[in-house]
Amino acid sequence: MKKLLFQLLLVLGFSNSYSQTIDTLFYERFQTGGGSFTLNTSDEGGVDAATGYNQWVINDAYQGGSGQLICAGIPTTFNIPTTQSQPVGSTGGSSTSYLHISSDAAQASGIFNNSFLAANGFCGGDESYFAAMNQDLTTTGFSTVIISFWWLCGGGSNSFGELYYSSNSGASWTLVNANPTQFNNQPTWVQQQIALPAFAGQNTLRFGFRFVNNVTFNATDPAFGIDEILITAENSVAAPVAAFTVSDSAFCEGMCVNYTDVSSGSPTNWLWIFQGATTAFSTQQNPTNVCYPVPGTYPVTLIVGSAAGTDTITMNAVTVYSNPATPLLTSFGDTLIATPGYISYTWYRDSIFVLGTNNNEYIATQNGTYYVIVTDSNGCFSSSIPVLLNTGIPENSSFDFSIFPNPSSGQLFLNNATNVSAVKIYNPIGEMVWSTFSIAPSGKIDISSLGNGIYSVMIISNKGKLQARKLCCLNNTNLLNTISNKKGRYDCNGL
Repeated sequence: MKKLLFQLLLVLGFSNSYSQTIDTLFYERFQTGGGSFTLNTSDEGGVDAATGYNQWVINDAYQGGSGQLICAGIPTTFNIPTTQSQPVGSTGGSSTSYLHISSDAAQASGIFNNSFLAANGFCGGDESYFAAMNQDLTTTGFSTVIISFWWLCGGGSNSFGELYYSSNSGASWTLVNANPTQFNNQPTWVQQQIALPAFAGQNTLRFGFRFVNNVTFNATDPAFGIDEILITAENSVAAPVAAFTVSDSAFCEGMCVNYTDVSSGSPTNWLWIFQGATTAFSTQQNPTNVCYPVPGTYPVTLIVGSAAGTDTITMNAVTVYSNPATPLLTSFGDTLIATPGYISYTWYRDSIFVLGTNNNEYIATQNGTYYVIVTDSNGCFSSSIPVLLNTGIPENSSFDFSIFPNPSSGQLFLNNATNVSAVKIYNPIGEMVWSTFSIAPSGKIDISSLGNGIYSVMIISNKGKLQARKLCCLNNTNLLNTISNKKGRYDCNGL
């Protein structure tokens, strides 16, 4: 059993692994000019290229060199180290184009790699430089957004890079408060990945880089350099949660039920395990006609799965009751008696339901094959073995009588009363509620003790012949007058 279940799980693709859908939203390698970025904007206090003494540039310069700067009329020689080559295999190449800071002094000396003129308060004051994406990203529908990039920056405590994001197309910017918040003290290339909840669910997301150059006497090259910007989004769909309902949770042996999957999380695979049922397994979403032949309480297991994962639920879903024992049916003349103790009894003659019967005793008025269906407190039922009964009542008897008035308000008269030996009256469920073996010559019978209703009157002749008639007993005078006014017509079935 366990081996078969394991094989089914493999075939249906059930796995406990968690799956994510990853989309690439943005990729910039700066090999074609970096048109997705606008350089040296005024965001966050940034200065433009014409004003500042440092600026953002995009090129493939890595070679350093020496130059001369005249500050306050004093010539000063400076040396710029060569920028480290990029890691081959991790970026586009060891000396491909990248986004970085470059100083006017270095460019004037023919040096174009990643360097900056540190603010010292004499040759330059505090400045910052901003480079921003100029296109929006939509991250709605994603649970996680990750920005990844390679960077390096020597700098110092007052000279560092920063990462910003905007959720309104660059109208305002927010500093990414992650680790690190300041990009410095890293003169070699390193890859950085940052994911914040604020990146997800945005319609107009952008990113920007800022290099802060405040007055310091302790700063080193290289400046802030960026390459291989990759922005991805993960749609982490929650694994489905298994749940189900059953059409009936308590029923009788041999009956069948239907199961309905109500799992959340949009599962794509289903595996049902039915203990005690004739159907052991099912891969349908909503199995039907699952039958239970043996009484007991049985668990049901549902395993649901999708690309995001799986979930399992097991419940004692159904209780199967035993059907009652087959009732014993005994006949005594015209009377049929079934095993007592059941909640209800339904009698049939020749497979036709006998109206007004719900008792373990039934007095038959016609010949035929009788059986009874009994029901217990659980609603389960069982049928007796049919019994062929000859009531002794001729189907076409010459013995005849009439009763009047009908409906009756308490007194009843029989014609041909001298030929009658007994009268028995039965209620609709077959109980004898009135009888007499002494009939006055006038045929008068007092039935004032009977309540309103429909009864069967059984007349037994002096020769033992039987006849039955329907009687409407109406001890309510107003109701009797209403019916009697129908030109002598009455309808017991309507009462």
